[in-house]
Amino acid sequence: MGDRALVIFHDEGTVSPTVYLHWSGRHVPELLDELKGRMLGRYGDVDYATARFVGICHGYIEGNLSLGVFRNKFEVSDLRDRALMTEASHGDAGVVIVDVKDFAWKAYGGYLETDPTAQLAV
Repeated sequence: MGDRALVIFHDEGTVSPTVYLHWSGRHVPELLDELKGRMLGRYGDVDYATARFVGICHGYIEGNLSLGVFRNKFEVSDLRDRALMTEASHGDAGVVIVDVKDFAWKAYGGYLETDPTAQLAV
């Protein structure tokens, strides 16, 4: 029910909380592209990237539903584990893992993993 996506940012040693989008999964590539532009000069900052991404999403999502942030227990190595990330997915757009050094992303467990036209960069 919805077009869900889980978005997680990381650098070499830090993993962000999970950003939950209930109806915006198909927009994740364009939201990440907007974030990449906004973060020029500040690449590599997990905390600010996560905060700015939530801010961008908040600007598009009305009301008090459909956008959340929650803790996870992932280590950076877990984010590279296809089976674990697929298992963490709700389906729909899947789990999107974003490396803040260059804002390249990879999706697991949803249509963003398998639809190359939906992805801007991997």
